[in-house]
Amino acid sequence: MPRTLGTLLAAGLLAIGLTACTSPDAAPDVPTTQASAPSEAPEADAGAAATDLCAAGDGGGQACVIRGGTVPGDLAFSGYEVVKLIDTTFDGTVTVDGVRELVVTNARFGADLSVSGVDGVVIKLSQVAGSVSIADAQHAMLVQNTVSGDLTCEAVPADGDGNQVGGTDTCPTR
Repeated sequence: MPRTLGTLLAAGLLAIGLTACTSPDAAPDVPTTQASAPSEAPEADAGAAATDLCAAGDGGGQACVIRGGTVPGDLAFSGYEVVKLIDTTFDGTVTVDGVRELVVTNARFGADLSVSGVDGVVIKLSQVAGSVSIADAQHAMLVQNTVSGDLTCEAVPADGDGNQVGGTDTCPTR
């Protein structure tokens, strides 16, 4: 009985203390939001744009298949098992990170293509106005692509044939 009485007394004092700290005229707490830093906003927008594009495309679920047409703006694909970009023109920078497999066929990129954390990469018959960067991939197959800028493979075993690179080429292909 003394324990129960002590517990009730402590709970009552806590309740009185909490209500005494607020006045009846106090405004309710309203969560405040701050705008993202300018450097974070484009990446978030690029991710949202890619998610919307995947939802409207083929594949569904963990596969994102974009086929045909022209896509404006930057895109950032992540979290998919497979991303396939086929017969499509991308006006902005395209970033692919943390997917299992990326397949790019007959695509045109108006800016850079950046790939990281992908198990397998296949890029063929495509044109990139900027640079292509591939990092942290298990393997890359690069076949008959035209890259105006650099073609960079960082710690990536690459194979391929017939690539035309305007800048530096660090991908060990034939």
